Amino acid sequence: KYSFAIKNLISNLGLRRKNITIEGFDISHHGGKNAVASAVRFSSHGPEKNNYRLFNIPNEFSGNDIGSMRHVLERRINKKSINPLPDIILIDGGKLQLNVALSAFSGLTKESPMILSIVKGSKRVRSTETILSKDGIIEMPKDSAGFLLLQQIRDESHRFAITSNRKKKNKSIK
Repeated sequence: KYSFAIKNLISNLGLRRKNITIEGFDISHHGGKNAVASAVRFSSHGPEKNNYRLFNIPNEFSGNDIGSMRHVLERRINKKSINPLPDIILIDGGKLQLNVALSAFSGLTKESPMILSIVKGSKRVRSTETILSKDGIIEMPKDSAGFLLLQQIRDESHRFAITSNRKKKNKSIK
């Protein structure tokens, strides 16, 4: 299932590699408090849960999704010698989140991953979602395995971030 979806994604994106890894990032906070970010990793084998990461967001960025995303991506870049960067970074968000991710990775030259952003559609209807890159909108069939994989990665990063945020909130209440 995942191998087919990765091949479909490679084809739709015009990549030359045969096997790629993708990391999805999401920010979660509750009213600007208990902010966390998640990073999930997928390959042709599916989710690599041993490579999932959580990042606590400092209070100065809590509630600021753009600042939080920059902070998390800079921390991720600083760990590239320990944990190699993936081929694709998928950000949950729109043009602003994409631009902050692109600027965070702008210092990297040959090892910079492809940066994509997935934008929720009108009234959060899944079939109206859009994939953005630095070159604009990426046209992919909405029912293609590659597009569905990107949605799954976004959903998993969202689930992982929200679960952690809730645990952090409950711990602070206790």
